[in-house]
Amino acid sequence: MKLLDLILTGLTIVSVTVVVAYFGLAYDTGLFTVLPESITGFFLRNDALQWVAVVVLVAGLVGKLLVGRILKRRRLEPTRA
Repeated sequence: MKLLDLILTGLTIVSVTVVVAYFGLAYDTGLFTVLPESITGFFLRNDALQWVAVVVLVAGLVGKLLVGRILKRRRLEPTRA
């Protein structure tokens, strides 16, 4: 379960980065405006990736919420000797 939580954390970080980069592009600031074309070209040619990133972000956050509740419940359970 802890590994799943770590994976969801990484997924959330990557998704937030992509969403913020597309948001910055709309206002001519941020990551996509300062990185070279060789890096950002793939993202700029595929505008649908911003919506995929939003969906993955929401799913990742919901998953983290559920996994966090499970981990918290397991921590609170009394251990058997």
